[in-house]
Amino acid sequence: MAVDFPQTSVIIAELGLESGGDVHKYFTQECARYMDKYVPYRTGTLAHTVWYNNKPTANVEADRITYSQEYASYVYNGITKNGNRMHYTKTFHRWAGDHWDERMKSAEMDTIVKNVQRYLDRRH
Repeated sequence: MAVDFPQTSVIIAELGLESGGDVHKYFTQECARYMDKYVPYRTGTLAHTVWYNNKPTANVEADRITYSQEYASYVYNGITKNGNRMHYTKTFHRWAGDHWDERMKSAEMDTIVKNVQRYLDRRH
């Protein structure tokens, strides 16, 4: 007895798991949402670049989160334009600091993966 299965690419697409698919977009949005509290916050401009009023901004794409301020790379690396070590205020975001994506991954990735699994489960 022969059993016909759809191609793997069809299954992946139906589940929304392809690059740029629904699940991929949801994962990136969850990363942006959880990352917000690790982004240094003085005036809110940098932190609100990707997550504002409980929604992702246009800077959250399916496979990329972009902080577009000209100073974002300095803040991310923790080095001022003169090469001095940056000091972060913890008033608004107490976990803020340099390399905020790495901070978020080490602290939040298990939760994000569970959220993505729940999202996938609800879809099918």
